[in-house]
Amino acid sequence: MLTFNLKKYDLKNDGVLLDVGCGEGRHIFGVMQDYPLMKCIGIDMDHQSIKIAEEGYDYFKSISHAGAEFLKGSAYNIPFPDNFFDLVICSEVLEHLHEYNDAVKEMHRVLKPGGKLYASVPASWPEKICWNLSKDYQNQPGGHLRIFNQKKLVSEIQEEGFIFLSSERFHAIHSPYWWLRCFFWNSQDSNFIVKLYKKILERHILKKPLLIDIIDKLLNPILGKSFSMYFEKMK
Repeated sequence: MLTFNLKKYDLKNDGVLLDVGCGEGRHIFGVMQDYPLMKCIGIDMDHQSIKIAEEGYDYFKSISHAGAEFLKGSAYNIPFPDNFFDLVICSEVLEHLHEYNDAVKEMHRVLKPGGKLYASVPASWPEKICWNLSKDYQNQPGGHLRIFNQKKLVSEIQEEGFIFLSSERFHAIHSPYWWLRCFFWNSQDSNFIVKLYKKILERHILKKPLLIDIIDKLLNPILGKSFSMYFEKMK
């Protein structure tokens, strides 16, 4: 379940990718399938997520010729030299950071001139509904610190030395799921409606039923939960 169209822009097939806040590695595994010659590196502050990503890599490594590695690391202090990466991905991370502009500066530093930055955050109005339905949603440890103004965020990233290429939205059918979880916050793990909707999402992720996939894509411009942005570092 990726929050970017990895083939939207030309990427260097034998380049080097950094996934900032890689979690359990889903975007890296997606890149490995589309660009088997690309070296992939993921950093995250959560040790358990890194461990799961490493276990997942054992399954995917047969399709990659360049390999992948996962490291514990901070978006504020990326442990690589200037102008090192051809592509930097940062999916659903900036909303968790107190000083997100400092993280954008650091991603700009390690990205090669002409390299691509793919960044996503929760789309504003679906996120506002979550906040309004449950105070616990926004106050949970490690939760979302802000709701971004999408135009302002694009402008702020441009000011750090990036050219804005385009944006789009993904995961429309995930928005109602999170609204249901927020509405039934205290009973979400046992609530029948939430559990049923979760099964629908799992089926979509694993098997991509044609009808659900079509509905998701048609609703993305309106209901998409993720706001995905594509940038290029100025040369």
